[in-house]
Amino acid sequence: MEVNSQRIERLAEYVEKLASEPGNLSNYQMVEQDILSVTPVEVFHLFYARLTKGEKPKDVLTYLDKCIHVFYQSLKNFEKPMPEDSFLAHLQLENQAFSQHLESIKPELAKKELNLSKLIELFDRCNLFEDHYVKKENILFPYLEKKQAQYDGLSIMWSLHDVTRNYLKDIMLTLKADTFDRNKFNILVGKYFFAAYGLIQKEESILFPVALHLLSSKELEEMRAQSFEYMFAFIEEPKRKDVTTDTFKEKSENWVFQSETGELTYNQLLMFLNALPVDCTVIDEHNKVRYFTRPKDRIFPRSTAIIGRDVRNCHPSDSVHMVDAIIEAFRNHEREVATFWIQMRGKKLLIQYFALRDEFGQYKGTVEVSQDITTIQSLEGERRLLEWE
Repeated sequence: MEVNSQRIERLAEYVEKLASEPGNLSNYQMVEQDILSVTPVEVFHLFYARLTKGEKPKDVLTYLDKCIHVFYQSLKNFEKPMPEDSFLAHLQLENQAFSQHLESIKPELAKKELNLSKLIELFDRCNLFEDHYVKKENILFPYLEKKQAQYDGLSIMWSLHDVTRNYLKDIMLTLKADTFDRNKFNILVGKYFFAAYGLIQKEESILFPVALHLLSSKELEEMRAQSFEYMFAFIEEPKRKDVTTDTFKEKSENWVFQSETGELTYNQLLMFLNALPVDCTVIDEHNKVRYFTRPKDRIFPRSTAIIGRDVRNCHPSDSVHMVDAIIEAFRNHEREVATFWIQMRGKKLLIQYFALRDEFGQYKGTVEVSQDITTIQSLEGERRLLEWE
């Protein structure tokens, strides 16, 4: 896929103008041939350059769709079916199925008297598409980030995910409110449809072509295998493949963890860590993800694609500054733990970050520990060991 540095430079000036003022025909005409020739890879270069100048992803969103609209005449030429039964093809099938679901909502919206219970059901089903976004964030994005620096620009698409999620949340709240506000509902639905369809278009014309261009067949197979950690949105689960992997387990049959307080074989240590009723993720002193546990009931999704990923890229852009602040407080010996608690999907979650230090007190990383404490909070009185049933 062509990357023309001079074209990128000229288009960067055009994007600068488009970001700060309404569309201007003379500005367009000056770079028309560049616009009609721009490639998906070059689009990544253009918006990554905006981030390196200090812009936040949410700031880019204010003019992003204007730019994509202008570039689409060229970008649509890169839309094509992804390799059959591949990770990208499955994402593409999810897009098609989700688009069909969105279309099925429109007749209900056109009715003079809205059936609110039916609309609640239809929009609630849109939440199934969450796994599509999460697979991108936890599998596809990490693979692309490891290729070149400009793919850190995927934080812009992550921000689009969050905008779309928030519109859907607001729609559900509006539908379930004691007093239904149809005007507010119509505005939110318009914004949600525009954002959801816009994301599909950006995937098909920019993200998927770039991924197919950069990723090897081996990487695509790895991503396909990892995708089964998640649900498949609006499509049936594809057939699993037997993937041959050079597993660490095979190399570690005789490996033993030894310390002053005892020793464990590799299998014992793995079983112990995964039996703990918490999600644990470890990052090193260089802010790279090194390890995560796989408990039976995981709270937050993880895939092996995040190993080696910069922790800043594991969070939505709006919360990255807080991640930085926690790590710096640990690094500077200002704090040893950071504790938070949230409500999510009807559960109370405790999320804690602990500083990791060596025997000299030097900062060596952070462990994130998340736990569902819903049941714990409801405990009353006591139950002793002899009372166990």
